[in-house]
Amino acid sequence: MTKTSWQGIHSVLVTPFLPEGAIDFPRFEALADANIASGADGLIVCGSTGEFYAMSVAERVKLFEATVKVAAGRVPVLAGVSDLQTDVVLQLIKAAEATGCDGILALPPVYAKPDLREAEHFYRRLCAATGLPVMLYNSPARIGVNITPDLVARLAEVPNVVAIKDSSADIQQVAELCQKVKGELAVFVGYETMIRSSLPLGVVGVVAMAHQLSGRLVRRYFDACASGDGATADALEPALFAIYRCFKTGSFYAGIKATMNSLGQPVGLPREPLLPFTDAQMASVAKILTEADVAAAIQKVA
Repeated sequence: MTKTSWQGIHSVLVTPFLPEGAIDFPRFEALADANIASGADGLIVCGSTGEFYAMSVAERVKLFEATVKVAAGRVPVLAGVSDLQTDVVLQLIKAAEATGCDGILALPPVYAKPDLREAEHFYRRLCAATGLPVMLYNSPARIGVNITPDLVARLAEVPNVVAIKDSSADIQQVAELCQKVKGELAVFVGYETMIRSSLPLGVVGVVAMAHQLSGRLVRRYFDACASGDGATADALEPALFAIYRCFKTGSFYAGIKATMNSLGQPVGLPREPLLPFTDAQMASVAKILTEADVAAAIQKVA
């Protein structure tokens, strides 16, 4: 029995921006609600997909408030509190508590590239500062630090460390991680494209980027993989993998917004340092979506 009931699809929300650059809160709230209606088991606000790195602390706190209001207790809300400065992380943790969030998601300090000793110190310090449950976040490609299964096993001793999001994209590491902490921590992968291969290892969920733009497609895919329904999983995979190819057409988080906009789900443009996709990149996205008939696949499972 793990320390938490978190499982399934935890959708990490994009942050829609208005043309002048401000957060489009009505659109954000509608998107959060649509995620729940499409089968999300949890919501994550101000994650990497939400462009936390391009927002002020005050903006992030307002997004915490908005997400908790929309969720209204229907699903858990995890607040992304990642930052380079530990003091800012601690400030965001207090805001997550005050706004009623159900947990926090935290990367190791960004840019600084802490070694494992320093990463462990960081996590133990932030856990000591809150009673909220904590989801660790391993993203070696983004942070340049790999939170090893051995370190995760040590951190599992901390009472409020309850889960980990592993975005290593390394199935061997995911397997080792599950061997060490399965039954103690809830192990999530960071990409829907790894659901099928990772669930048999003991993974219980996915921190999902494509769920928010694909209706019930990811919900149906996750359930099919969990139940061993290979025929349904086979049928849904072409559209799901095409969506991920769209994300990779340019910078990943700009790609998510480009894909949503292309599918008629307006979320505005990314904030700098990322830039909107070029016409050529948008054409590539359109071609991928058309060739895989993604819109029809989404409609079919609506």
